[in-house]
Amino acid sequence: MIIEDWRPPIIEMVMTKQNLAAWDPRGVFPNHSPEVAATEEAIAAAERSLGVALDPEHRRFLGFADGWKAFDQHVTLMGTAELIASPLRDAAFDAFAVAPEPLESLGLSADAVLPIAASLRQADVFLMPIEAGAAGAKVHWIAEGEVIDTFDSFGQYFVSIIEYTKRQITRMQEAAREAGLTE
Repeated sequence: MIIEDWRPPIIEMVMTKQNLAAWDPRGVFPNHSPEVAATEEAIAAAERSLGVALDPEHRRFLGFADGWKAFDQHVTLMGTAELIASPLRDAAFDAFAVAPEPLESLGLSADAVLPIAASLRQADVFLMPIEAGAAGAKVHWIAEGEVIDTFDSFGQYFVSIIEYTKRQITRMQEAAREAGLTE
C-alpha cells in the first residue's frame, strides 16, 4: 500500500481519534490534531541536517502533516524539527542504548535507523532503517525490548495504527456494555 493523497487517511484518523475521545471521558488517551503541513523547504532542511533522504511516502505525509502529537496513545509521530533533534528522538536512541537486542535481531544498529515516532511515557519506538543514505520503506515497531511488528511501508504503518485505534474503541465499548453503562 502506497499512499499518494494523505488527506483521506488523515481525516479517517482524526475522526477515529474523535470517536476514541468520546469513549474516553477521563482523557486517558490524548486527542490531538495533526500539525500543519511542513513546507518543502523544511522537509529538505531536515534531510540535509539528518544526512538522509526520507522515504518518499513519509516525505509526502510530512507535506500534509508535519507530525502528530499523541498519534497513537502517547506516541508522537515526529515532524521535521523533531526528526532532527528533540526529546522524543533522544528517548528513542536511549531505548536503543538500553536494549539493543531488537535492533540487532533486525540486523540494524542505532546509527543506521531513523526514529519516526516515540514517546516520553511509553517504551514504543517506530523506526525506519537507513541504507546508503536513504530511509527505507519499512517501519519497525519496537517496545519493551522486542520487535512488536514490521510494516512494509509508512502508509501501511499509518493505516495499521488507525485499525489499532478502532480496536481500542471496540474494547472500550464492550467494557461499557459489560459494566451496564450502555446498551
